[in-house]
Amino acid sequence: MKRVRQWLVAVATADVRPFALLSSAAAWRLGGLAALIGAGLLAMGQIHPEPVAQRGGVAVIHPWAKGSALKGDPLPFYATFANSAARPDRLLKIETAAAHHAILKALDTKTGIVRPVELDELAVPANGRVSLRPGTHQITLIGLYAKVEPGSFIPVTFVFERAGRLSADIRVENLGEPEHKDHS
Repeated sequence: MKRVRQWLVAVATADVRPFALLSSAAAWRLGGLAALIGAGLLAMGQIHPEPVAQRGGVAVIHPWAKGSALKGDPLPFYATFANSAARPDRLLKIETAAAHHAILKALDTKTGIVRPVELDELAVPANGRVSLRPGTHQITLIGLYAKVEPGSFIPVTFVFERAGRLSADIRVENLGEPEHKDHS
């Protein structure tokens, strides 16, 4: 307790570097604990590598879906596409062996009634990014060939006009997991 009190006083007064009061064994234990927590979060999917696929200046960042779906059901999923190239690119189609086909949708609110509209392509601006999020855009897998549950991964290939084919796995997350933002 005395050492903790000394450490708190040192931090409060900022006269001494806070970790200088830790013994080397305590520092190793603290580092080991941080590594274990990080590995656990990585295993649970709370930390994910980004981008998951990159080519020709276009990157696919964290494709994800929530919940579960039965065989034959549709499953919407979301992702962010970043383009670091000086020229714009276009997402032309999405291919997968896990469903009959995939469609790109946007929500149309022009008439005052929200309705989904199927898109032929998605523009990804030069030196910019586009995020598919609930309530804006989504890609829907139509006619799943197998049941999908949280924790599973669905392989997809995004076909871009300039960048070509980028393969990635959609991570299916639990409904209770936090909402995703732009990943920017």
